[in-house]
Amino acid sequence: MLFKERNLLGVDIGSHSIKIVDITKTRGRYVLKSMGLGMIPSECIVDKDIMDSETVVETIRNLRDNLKIRSRNAATAISGHSVIVKKAELPLMSPSELEQTLQIEAEQYIPFDINDVYIDFFILGESLERSDMMDVLFVASKKEMVDDYASALRNAGLKPMVVDVDVFALETMYQANYAEAPETIVALVDIGASMININIIKDGISIFARDISMGGRQLTERIQREFGVSYERAENIKAGSDVGGIDLERINYIFKMAAETYVQEIRRTLDFFLSTMVNENIERIYLSGGSARLPGLSSALEKQVEVPVEMINPFNNIYWDEKSFDPKYMAQIAPQMAVAIGLALRRAEYKW
Repeated sequence: MLFKERNLLGVDIGSHSIKIVDITKTRGRYVLKSMGLGMIPSECIVDKDIMDSETVVETIRNLRDNLKIRSRNAATAISGHSVIVKKAELPLMSPSELEQTLQIEAEQYIPFDINDVYIDFFILGESLERSDMMDVLFVASKKEMVDDYASALRNAGLKPMVVDVDVFALETMYQANYAEAPETIVALVDIGASMININIIKDGISIFARDISMGGRQLTERIQREFGVSYERAENIKAGSDVGGIDLERINYIFKMAAETYVQEIRRTLDFFLSTMVNENIERIYLSGGSARLPGLSSALEKQVEVPVEMINPFNNIYWDEKSFDPKYMAQIAPQMAVAIGLALRRAEYKW
């Protein structure tokens, strides 16, 4: 019986846009084959819930057609209030033993009706506190959200093979691109349109994850209110491409206030994590996401937490042809593609 590993399309269904990435592994290196981004109206995805499935499906289908992608097997990711990630300490047991008692063990850590969620787990290893215990990461999500995202892929002509979690897609992207990074503990912070995803990794393994319901959409809406403009123009002002007739001093103040708000929330989460650790420190913070480029955000965060902050490059270890992809566009789009690239780096095994 043979097992073959197949590539998956990475389909990141965000609140502001949908990203598709197709990556293959050739001769020991990752190669970018196709990549695209399609904008969606602000009301399509609200707090990561799909409200307008027809538009989402059409956008995915159009991206796939325009990119001439033939692959059907896909991975997507979810996050937000319907997803719970909990670290637990359990008696030592094998993965098969934990599988058999999964619902009983997870029920005390999951604040949802156990019958309404899909549950998975990852054994982190033996507990540092007790040799007869082990650390386990539980992941649970409302079935309704998982089913909605999987249905969107199916209706767009794709075959959903993996429904991941945004923070773990970031982890996959980081591990592929920064395998030689010297830091022991890093924080991956993705600032999207409606969510800030934070994943703290120690020695290549996630030890803490949290989603914050905040993102670039609130900034766009603030610009709308302040200047009395449409959502679309507010987005352009935020991107710096349509500031004619706009008071620059006022807009810079709004940017400054937004950056400070993001920094406060991120710092609060990092402080909470550090309060649970003994003699451990975060050594570097990697930013990603469309709102990570907010003016002053990176420097303000670095100053507040006193940790080096760097914009992550999700193409750091992925080959792409300059004849097929414009270098300027690649540099501009890179922070937004982090989750999609992490999903495209997932692999699925099939029996033949």
